[in-house]
Amino acid sequence: MDGSLPRALFPLLRQGLGGLPDSLEAVARALSAHRAYLFRLEARGSTWYASQLAEWAGEGTSPQIQNPDLQDLPMEEAGYGRWLEAFLQDQAIGGPVRTFPQAERPLLEAQEIQSLLVVPIRVDGALWGFLGVDDCQRARGFTPEEETLLRVMAEALARTLELWERTRWLGNLVEASPFYLARLGPEGTLRYANPALRQAFPQGLSLPVEEALARPGRPCTLTAQGARAVEWTLVAIPGPGPKALEVLALGIDVSEREEARLQEARWTAFRRNLLRVYETLMAEGLSDSIFGLILEAALDTIPSAQAGSVTVLMEDGSYHFVAAKGYDLEALRQVALRPEEPLSLTGHAEAQIFTWRDLQRFNARLDPERRQVMEEAGRVGEIQAILSVPVYLAGERKAFLYLDNLEREDAFGPLDLELAQAFASQLGLLLRRLELEGQLEHLAFHDPLTGLPNRLFFLEKLAQALKEDPRSLAVLYLDLDGLKLVNDLDGHAAGDEVLRAVAGRLRAVLRPRDLVARQGGDEFLVLLTGLKAPEEAVGVAERLLEVVRLPIPVGERVYHLTTSLGIALGEAGLSPGEVLQRADLALYRAKGEGKDRLSFFEAHLQEALRREMGLLEALREDLERGQGLWLVYQPIVDLQTGQRVALEALLRWRLAPPSEFIPLAERHRLMLQLGAFVLRQACREREGHGLPVHVNVSPQELLDPTYPQRVAEVLEATGCPPEGLVLEVTESTLIPDERGRDASQSLQILRGLGLRVYLDDFGSGHSSLERLAHLPVDGVKLGQAFTQALGTPPDPSSPAARLVGAVLALAQALGLTPIAEGIEDARALAYLKALGFPLGQGYFLGRPAPLYNGDQ
Repeated sequence: MDGSLPRALFPLLRQGLGGLPDSLEAVARALSAHRAYLFRLEARGSTWYASQLAEWAGEGTSPQIQNPDLQDLPMEEAGYGRWLEAFLQDQAIGGPVRTFPQAERPLLEAQEIQSLLVVPIRVDGALWGFLGVDDCQRARGFTPEEETLLRVMAEALARTLELWERTRWLGNLVEASPFYLARLGPEGTLRYANPALRQAFPQGLSLPVEEALARPGRPCTLTAQGARAVEWTLVAIPGPGPKALEVLALGIDVSEREEARLQEARWTAFRRNLLRVYETLMAEGLSDSIFGLILEAALDTIPSAQAGSVTVLMEDGSYHFVAAKGYDLEALRQVALRPEEPLSLTGHAEAQIFTWRDLQRFNARLDPERRQVMEEAGRVGEIQAILSVPVYLAGERKAFLYLDNLEREDAFGPLDLELAQAFASQLGLLLRRLELEGQLEHLAFHDPLTGLPNRLFFLEKLAQALKEDPRSLAVLYLDLDGLKLVNDLDGHAAGDEVLRAVAGRLRAVLRPRDLVARQGGDEFLVLLTGLKAPEEAVGVAERLLEVVRLPIPVGERVYHLTTSLGIALGEAGLSPGEVLQRADLALYRAKGEGKDRLSFFEAHLQEALRREMGLLEALREDLERGQGLWLVYQPIVDLQTGQRVALEALLRWRLAPPSEFIPLAERHRLMLQLGAFVLRQACREREGHGLPVHVNVSPQELLDPTYPQRVAEVLEATGCPPEGLVLEVTESTLIPDERGRDASQSLQILRGLGLRVYLDDFGSGHSSLERLAHLPVDGVKLGQAFTQALGTPPDPSSPAARLVGAVLALAQALGLTPIAEGIEDARALAYLKALGFPLGQGYFLGRPAPLYNGDQ
């Protein structure tokens, strides 16, 4: 068989499948066979079928290529399941036919086959068919070398079939493809172009191939704009050497896509700008500023428009200029155009394009005075094209929108005309709807008290702004400080007048594109858009703080309010609710830092709120269960004898220090429950020490009209005598207003029961001497800030020392018992003792500690 293998393979290598007949003959002769053939195997459902595709038959051997029994032969049904199983396992079938199973012989013997050898063919890893040879004269076996030769032939045939399948499909695809396919030489010359490309570019094609050549094997893309917009993908094919052999190019005509994208972008701008006008109309109603926004929206919608103006039909029956961009509006306001005049040479009823020639004819019909204004202020000599759009309201041409181009008379295209007409039509419908349903729309989206947009309108506007440009917006959340006092002192009618005045001030200092809304109660929301930096938001916020601080006259009264303000900047991905929550957190921080200030949202505020909500829930649970809370006691000492004369009850909690959980309880209105716990526990535990016990009372408790009754009930339930309980209140609770009068009345009732009342942290409040003389208190506690200001050692000549002495003298003059708080060392103790303070309290005299049995 020397040399027989190349002879069998050469026809396939040279001619592809066209050389199959020669290869079949060569392999048959190499194996001393009388017939060679190729069968195709196909699985249809669960059944495999065999069909003969090609054959070579030697002289004197009957051909079988036309034998119908060899077409669509079901393998298993015809008795050749053994063959199929062998082929699937890549095994050959061979030997004398007489040794084959009986079911296989009839068809083989009918073909005069004495011996055969068949091997499977696998294409792309799957069973494709089989290649075989027949000996029609001898019954013989086949050697391993012969089987190897036939397998090599089958493998070569498989590779040829793979290439043929790919080439056949690829060739048909390339020729029939609507995409542009080309082969380019390294120098960029066109070597091949498919029919679609030749038809689209009959003059030839030039593409930049440098980038593709610089990175062989890696695709690069580019979009070529011309009569057609084509997106090209170029791939340089590496050669055996350092240079690429050629460049393959695939082009997709994206003209329609680009046109659709452009149109969609323009229509999106139209919808966005129309929505802005709609929102502004709802917020402010019809005014000159509204038409200025209409003009800005139209100019943004139609980029070809470089300038423009708006005329509106006024009560005098003429059109007047109310907005202009690129022109002198103040000068144009001098011109009144009668209804038949505004570019009425053609009597246009819809959007229409005019050229500079039309403008010349129009201007020539005006009187000299108006013509001069139009030429100088309106620059009609410079306008090359004008897009004139009448705006209808209830069938009447209510306004004209003029969009101008100063460079080309063909600047406006069909899409511009369509957009302008749609803009005017929608605007006309909007104006008509506002005219017929304005009151209903206003009520739906506005606060009836202040006339400002309400929360619903604000959220819709915020949602739109977040979609358009979230990083250029900020939300300001305002809470008026002091409005509740106005309502309490002078009634809600006065409070309403204050709200109206504040609303007007807020709106007056904002920019036209910004939005202020009433959130509800004494809270306002502000939306700032188009910000270039956060500092702009700070500037606006500071102006808002300033205008709220200004005196607010209402009737004969003048009120002084402030506001706390939180700022949250927009971010991509945030919802309106999330932005509002951030602004609320920042407001919360501003109020916590002292009010009348602004604060930005910071991420840690979210964590602080999460912690606060967790603590709040735990505090409520502990209050309900009566667990996790306990009292410690700090002694009040007779400075002359050093003996304890009373104990102050101080509350402790398992999860937070008093400096954190007491303000938490105040913010969330838990002081009534917390104070009730302290009062009940202190009175119950008094039996263990027998000393008077001091209990701090919060303003929320004292302002509760039922507080005296609840104190009496606790005294009775615990058996604590009234003289054994001392209540400590702050000066701020007793301010001279209705609330202070209510608190004082409650204290009078409690003193009538036999309790004593002390003024805590005296000197830090705002009580006048006259007011102090009439307060229902029995003693005062000097604030520890004064004690600590004495210095170490105390300086008797210092202002702090003189002030402490004055407080002592004042208390003694009013018959009040003074207690010095904050005694931290022996020197301070000695000084205060020598000064005459009878009682004292501080870490030097005793730290707060739990009460133990037998503690006296």
